[in-house]
Amino acid sequence: MMLKVKLLWLTLFLFSLIVYAASVLADDKPIELQIAVSYIELHSGPGVGYPILNVIEKGESVEVLVKRTSWLKVKDQRNNIGWLNQNDLFGLTQQGEKIVQSELTLTDFQHRDYEAGVMYGDFDGADFYNIYLGYALSPVFSAEISAGKALGSISDSDLYEVMLISQPFPELIVIPYIGVGGGIINTKPHSVLADSENRQDTLMSVAIGLKYHLARNFLLRAEYKYSLVLTDRDDNEEVQTWKLGFSVFF
Repeated sequence: MMLKVKLLWLTLFLFSLIVYAASVLADDKPIELQIAVSYIELHSGPGVGYPILNVIEKGESVEVLVKRTSWLKVKDQRNNIGWLNQNDLFGLTQQGEKIVQSELTLTDFQHRDYEAGVMYGDFDGADFYNIYLGYALSPVFSAEISAGKALGSISDSDLYEVMLISQPFPELIVIPYIGVGGGIINTKPHSVLADSENRQDTLMSVAIGLKYHLARNFLLRAEYKYSLVLTDRDDNEEVQTWKLGFSVFF
């Protein structure tokens, strides 16, 4: 009964995020800010040491292209492209301040180096605890190593995996991804009978999931994983894992 409840809640959560992601894609509009201070200097790069290319005056609007730390790459009404400091935008309207403090931080995900997190879920009926560390190879691809512990009524298992993750839409609030990889699983039966023994097997996995941007560099992550355990017995084993957790990128 508990397994069915866990699967139901995780399925509903994934479905809700998919629906929300679809709505974000359908309403994907560029972010525009209106300058409310006297003027803002437009630099050729993300720093005060870069030359000043242009000056944007009060009342003009700019389109935000990229955010890097506190610097925004923008395009003005005359199609001039340059960088301005986010700290100079305190004179913006309330709507503009809200955009800078929330939505613009999403682009930081494209320039991340690492992502680390903890997750909890169901591993084929057993409680599952998982930690992972990922390294961004590009804005779309990342490599990930993870360690997990499954606590079951018959046996406990330790899992160690390496995954290649692809997230084709890293700029969205809800980020869908797929992954492929493999690793090893160490199984320790609870029984002390003579025919019960610890064993180590190889597993191959595919995963799909969603990451939801909470605030700043914090993410909520949900994942479904299908694994094939390659045993030395007659039949291989199929394992399904549902996980939900939090992560931080930096």
